[in-house]
Amino acid sequence: MGKFVILSFDDNDDAVFNKAIAALSSIADFSTVAASADAPLLFGSLQIDPQRRLVWHAGQAVDLTPMEFDILLLLAYRPGQVFTARQIYEAVAVDSFDASWTGISSMVYKLRRKLGAGIIETVRGHGYKFVVPGTSLK
Repeated sequence: MGKFVILSFDDNDDAVFNKAIAALSSIADFSTVAASADAPLLFGSLQIDPQRRLVWHAGQAVDLTPMEFDILLLLAYRPGQVFTARQIYEAVAVDSFDASWTGISSMVYKLRRKLGAGIIETVRGHGYKFVVPGTSLK
């Protein structure tokens, strides 16, 4: 079984992306696959299917509200990146009449209860980040 590398860059980082791909391409048996926004995300025992809006953890379906799913997907697309509650709200809930950016912490709390405390970490004074299962330093 092979290993894989996932790279994430800002849209304006083309030069850095091209250098990284060139360096990785020099490794035998390395190939690139363009990831689709609809492709399932796999993180150990956590699987997120954006197209069908489904989540499984340890083989069990996880029942998430639409807002919880959107928050999880936002964070999972950029593991390790810290998002403030306001950034999360503006990305996933700005059109929702029943949510406010101050309620994001409550939704993160509910996600932790459903998925486990280590999936989303609080970065004190800054916000929240998705942590790939098994990689936390805590």
